[in-house]
Amino acid sequence: MKIACLLGQGFEDSEFRVPYDRLKKEGYQVDVIGVKAGEELKGYKGKEKVKAEKGIDQVNADDYDALLIPGGQSPDHLRVDKRMVEFVKAFDQAGKLVAAVCHGPQLLIAAHLVKGRTMTAWQTIQDDLKQIGAIVKDEPVVVDRNWITSRKPDDLKQFSEAIVDHVEGSDADHRPSPRPSQSPAHT
Repeated sequence: MKIACLLGQGFEDSEFRVPYDRLKKEGYQVDVIGVKAGEELKGYKGKEKVKAEKGIDQVNADDYDALLIPGGQSPDHLRVDKRMVEFVKAFDQAGKLVAAVCHGPQLLIAAHLVKGRTMTAWQTIQDDLKQIGAIVKDEPVVVDRNWITSRKPDDLKQFSEAIVDHVEGSDADHRPSPRPSQSPAHT
């Protein structure tokens, strides 16, 4: 199972670290994808520094099973890059998991994907989503088909658990002992 993590400068430190560590602990490959391979990316709070393992020109959504979009300032920086937006669109068009937290849905907005979708985000982004036609719930985690969205750092444990549950459900043939409470990968 390969997971792409889109990351730019000023990402929210914990919104990268908590799900990243949880997915790695579960044994999944998580590639940090930035604008350029090797670029050092710094978290907004200065606690995390991460090198982009791959640049956006080196990757294809077909090579991944899921997409993680941490929040902070990163999504706002990335959404101006059409390559990043197209990468996000490709995951959604293929019905693959898209997990976005906090300001992460800004990339989904830029990809023109949110109208009619049920989701959550950081409080200020919730208003943007409503104006565009999304159905917004102010809940720690909202699952809508192949999307998992979350609001803020306080929700990261639940967000990470929802991602693992979804990935394990869609990867049941490859996991030694899937959880009995899994739901189907796509509804």
